[in-house]
Amino acid sequence: MFHVKHYKEVLMEKTNEFRRVVITGAGRGIGRTLALGFAGKSTEVVVHYAHSQQGARKVVDEIHARGGMATMIQADLSDAEEVADFTKNIHDELGKIDVWINNAGASANSKETKRLNEIQMFNRVMSLDVMGTWQCCRRVEPYMNDGGCIINIGWDGALYGLPGLTSQLYAMSKGAIMSLTRTLATEYAPRVHVNCIVPGWVENDWSRSLPESSQQRKVERVPMKRWGTAEDVLGAALYLASPAASYVTGQSILINGGEFMQ
Repeated sequence: MFHVKHYKEVLMEKTNEFRRVVITGAGRGIGRTLALGFAGKSTEVVVHYAHSQQGARKVVDEIHARGGMATMIQADLSDAEEVADFTKNIHDELGKIDVWINNAGASANSKETKRLNEIQMFNRVMSLDVMGTWQCCRRVEPYMNDGGCIINIGWDGALYGLPGLTSQLYAMSKGAIMSLTRTLATEYAPRVHVNCIVPGWVENDWSRSLPESSQQRKVERVPMKRWGTAEDVLGAALYLASPAASYVTGQSILINGGEFMQ
């Protein structure tokens, strides 16, 4: 079993350096797990949210209850001007940033998105996932400490493809992010590392809503014979943000239970 506390002690907390970590879309799901996992006495976590203020508040309160430091900030990351203000405000209020995780993204399977026509869906997903990630990277880089780390989030479906409109949109957006990661890693080196975590099927509210037969078929395709978890993504993020990954940049790291091996 993955133990976050032990992993943090080995990879991060031995440095005894104060760190500022920003996680976009941190009010729920993987973002919430990332925020709670990075939180600690020597780390200040910025919990970004777009709409779920209540969810972000719960994450901040939980971090405070554990003795950590956290603040929450709202921003629409599909608006380039808001992204510029968002990154500048964090720097002005907190100082240089050590870790920035671009977790926020539009869900192509959400009820709100499914009410749109295909062009509107395309614009929504691309403006938040691709343009938002790109602008966050560009705007935050000058505000990062030397040796800082940007972590993007991809999807392994962008590498092998799945049928359906929502899969097309999600694969296009995540494929673009994985390509952007390599480009920015070249541009920002050696001062800032840029990497991408590429999850496979991760257990969440959507996966739990699937018929049991559908869940089982997906699990059977994975050599590890289980769904991925948000904690699996956290483990990769803690590694990439640690001194242990000081020579790692431009990488898209698959966290998918070995699905491509069969």
